Amino acid sequence: MPAPARRSGLTVRALAFQTYGDPSHVLRLTDLPRPEPGPGEVRVRLSARPVNPSDLLFVQGAYGRAARFTSRPDDGAPDGGWAVPGFEGAGTVHTLGHGTTGPVPGTRVTVSATGTWQEYVCVPGTSVIPVPRGVSTEAACQLTVNPFTAHLLMHDVALDPGDALLLTAGASAVSRMVIHLANERGVRCLPVVRHREQARALAGPGTQPLMADRAEALTEAVREIGEHGRVGAVLDAVGGTLGAAALRCLRPAGQFVSYGMLSGHAVPVHPDDLVFRQVSMCGFWLPARMERLDGRELASLDEQVQEAVVRGLPGLEVAERLDLADFRSALEYTTRSGRGGKVVLTG
Repeated sequence: MPAPARRSGLTVRALAFQTYGDPSHVLRLTDLPRPEPGPGEVRVRLSARPVNPSDLLFVQGAYGRAARFTSRPDDGAPDGGWAVPGFEGAGTVHTLGHGTTGPVPGTRVTVSATGTWQEYVCVPGTSVIPVPRGVSTEAACQLTVNPFTAHLLMHDVALDPGDALLLTAGASAVSRMVIHLANERGVRCLPVVRHREQARALAGPGTQPLMADRAEALTEAVREIGEHGRVGAVLDAVGGTLGAAALRCLRPAGQFVSYGMLSGHAVPVHPDDLVFRQVSMCGFWLPARMERLDGRELASLDEQVQEAVVRGLPGLEVAERLDLADFRSALEYTTRSGRGGKVVLTG
């Protein structure tokens, strides 16, 4: 995480919170000091940032990274302050810090940083990614989380052509990206969905959506297509009893990867699965996974992601564009069941 930037006398609009809690209750639209770029940093004027599940967990205090609450001059609370959510965004380079080499002011870029739900953010000059030609700012603001997650998940499960991959939250942006990448490699996908329109949208060569709104329905659906006990890997973003049902569908020595917690419940695991069926289970968290990449691997991943986005990687569609001031509507839409596309905060 970049060191806190110096502050100027100017202020910027920001969505921020002073205590953990329900985002619709604790988030406030406020003015915060505009950050000043330090040596080697770039100040980016953001114009779009998505609303991701990780952003909401961050505000709730349930994310793997704690918020850094910083006071502003008129807070009068040296032990308190404001924290700004948001882990990615896109806009244009505004100012280069002293000694910074990087994209010139005016260049369209996407950034991965903590605190993108505000108008400006300062990041190391080496971490900004120029937006590929032909990619909209609203698509670019989603570039650094879900596409990287999808590529690394596919790399880590390492399935062979003809293998089956089961995905809970099968209509999510990450799942749609994974399905696209998996189909390119000949891997068959079984995305789990709750709505018929989602199933119709995902159906195609190499992909057989499964309608299941509860654990028992998932088990029945997998049995009906003859895949129970034959699935090579599970990518689980839900947890709870649905995650447990997906685990039971794995073949011996299959892989179970937990990368989300949409249900808010743990996955119950029977020792028989681990001991006798030799199923392997692991967690995936993008920041930790990215830290294990060396410079060559990171450059290669950057190139793969950008090429995939330019070729039309699915899952970057935008359903709603709402100004920072209309954040409550954005939160309501984000948590709506069966929604399609991402909510992007503009301004």
